[in-house]
Amino acid sequence: MTNAINPVSGGEYLEVPRGTERAEESTLDFSTIIADALRDEVTRMSVTAQPGGSGSMGSGYMPLNMQSQGQGIEQLILAAAAGGEVTDAQAALFMLCMMMQTSQDSDFSMIMQMMATMISQISDEEGSLRNSVMSSSYDPYVLDSIDWGVFGNRLYGNAGTSGAYLPLEFWRPTTAIVTSNEDNRSPERYNSVIRQFRVETAERYRPYRDGNTYCNIYVWDVTRAMGAEVPLYTDATTGEMRIYPDTQGATSMTAVKMDAWLKKYGSQYGWHQVDGETAQRYANEGKPAITTAGTIDHVQIVCPSRDGSYDPIRGVTVAQAGSRVTSYTHISDIYSSNALNNHVSYWVHD
Repeated sequence: MTNAINPVSGGEYLEVPRGTERAEESTLDFSTIIADALRDEVTRMSVTAQPGGSGSMGSGYMPLNMQSQGQGIEQLILAAAAGGEVTDAQAALFMLCMMMQTSQDSDFSMIMQMMATMISQISDEEGSLRNSVMSSSYDPYVLDSIDWGVFGNRLYGNAGTSGAYLPLEFWRPTTAIVTSNEDNRSPERYNSVIRQFRVETAERYRPYRDGNTYCNIYVWDVTRAMGAEVPLYTDATTGEMRIYPDTQGATSMTAVKMDAWLKKYGSQYGWHQVDGETAQRYANEGKPAITTAGTIDHVQIVCPSRDGSYDPIRGVTVAQAGSRVTSYTHISDIYSSNALNNHVSYWVHD
């Protein structure tokens, strides 16, 4: 539907709803009609409005003719649902995502409410529709709005008693059970923080589950729990850390961008660059330490070594997500000697 930047890998790709091969069989050109309707709605929103109901997610103003426009959209969705046009319903959701992302000041709450009602009538497909949208690359605030307004899912989960809450959607923060801060550091606690994220088994970090790897998400999760966040979201102009859900217009941080952010802004947030031996010493004392390799597009957590020492041959001990997920290994098992000597940087937090 639209070219978008993937916040995980940073690459560009074409966002195409699954199942589009069925679209040519449809007698109802729902995708085109809903696109035109939404474009008209956005134009109407931007030029004329009148006081109205606040809506579940709105700003308190209702565009003129919203109700009549909405009735037309409702009829189209009903027709699509009755005809089994799941592909068209999916196309409508992706089009709505696109319009919400490009018209950030508009109120789409009524359209989302109508879509929620109509999509509920094809409940057998609702899960697959949600999954296809939630795994797309639209901005987090758009996806959160759709998840709440169309699918009725709460934006925040509870950690419960079995471990950290690990949402499948990578842009959403985890809820950690075990945390640490400057007043509560130890290697044992550091290891407990790492263990709760279950990097080797958690679906959140499974490599290539939607074509991406998640080293940056894992570093974000662990450093947040350690009270030394390397952010996933920053202000696009100032580099200031943005805290979820304040993500509208923010830059999503790939591993490359995390490396650049640390070099430019890290000192403002307690991070400074060191050598590998110092990074291992910090981790062994329970203090946050990470590695970056901007040219290679990878980041890792430096974790306490099991014997409390630093091995100058094998290097620091690390936990990581990525194409390989591991809760403990030496960095030389991940990188070649050339990469270690020329590309890897070490960072610690005071």
